[in-house]
Amino acid sequence: MMDLRQLEYFLAIVEHGGVNRAAQHLHVAQATLSQGIRQLERELKLTLFHRTGRNLVLNPAGQLLVEPARRVLGDVVAAEDIMRGARELQVGSITIGTMPEMSSEAVAAWSASFTRLYPDIRIDLSEFPAARELCDEVLSGHCELGFTTFPIPTDNLERVELGVQRLLLVRPPGTSSETGGPFELARLHDVPLAVSNSARRENDIVTSILRRESVIPVVRAQVPNRHAQMTLVLNGAASAFLPLRMATAAHRLGAVVVETSPEIRTPFGIVHRPGSLNPAARSFVVQCHADLARRNARIAELQGAGATLLDAALTADDELDSRRHNTSKGPVD
Repeated sequence: MMDLRQLEYFLAIVEHGGVNRAAQHLHVAQATLSQGIRQLERELKLTLFHRTGRNLVLNPAGQLLVEPARRVLGDVVAAEDIMRGARELQVGSITIGTMPEMSSEAVAAWSASFTRLYPDIRIDLSEFPAARELCDEVLSGHCELGFTTFPIPTDNLERVELGVQRLLLVRPPGTSSETGGPFELARLHDVPLAVSNSARRENDIVTSILRRESVIPVVRAQVPNRHAQMTLVLNGAASAFLPLRMATAAHRLGAVVVETSPEIRTPFGIVHRPGSLNPAARSFVVQCHADLARRNARIAELQGAGATLLDAALTADDELDSRRHNTSKGPVD
């Protein structure tokens, strides 16, 4: 039976134009290579070359073997690459950068499926003050992946769009929702707000929208992060604009969550340096993309059936959590 080494010898002679150059390329003795080819011909019961002195020229049978040999060796290389990637997915770490608008809590939630699949891969998550600093860290290689809102201040990074982040108005427990419909931002004059100092891009977006609505917001508190915003809301001190995932968490704790008119929305995704990612980072991107796509599709389906964005998100999250919980239990006999 022919073996891979014999096929490698055969293709080396074809591609390098003779035994001498093929032997040099493969770093083997000419006698070893010639013996391998003769053994291959004995096993096939066919000659593969016309022999004219020291030259070997493909005959018709040899020409028929070239493409199948290339396919076989190509499949072996591909299999080796896959297995190498599988080994690399068993250990190591992924360095991920994020920014205040893309909270570390949200990124941690989106990475849940990956961490269950690859529990030995460590995730190193860092937060940077703005998109420029985040992109600089990714460009320098200090972070393999960066979660950011778009646009970004450079054309030198690859982008993977994940969706649109919605900001909802989250109000203290017991606040009247009045009509139950979207809250008109033009009516925000008398609503005290808690603002995160670190979410600068988000604050600029909200300010720009309010300016178009001729609204000067009443800022009751400036706090360092989203969790402080949510704490003030739950304590009845102010309202805040929070992304959908945090808004659902605040709702479960008693806050009143309302959509706004006009909507406040920002595209977001992942950035990385050009070129292929290492297997762990590539798998992380694929898994996050799949989880978010599944969640967004379910939310859209529920909204299409008449649910509000908040109710659709609550139901989708409950269903996905239940599915993950059942999966983690494994099959039941």
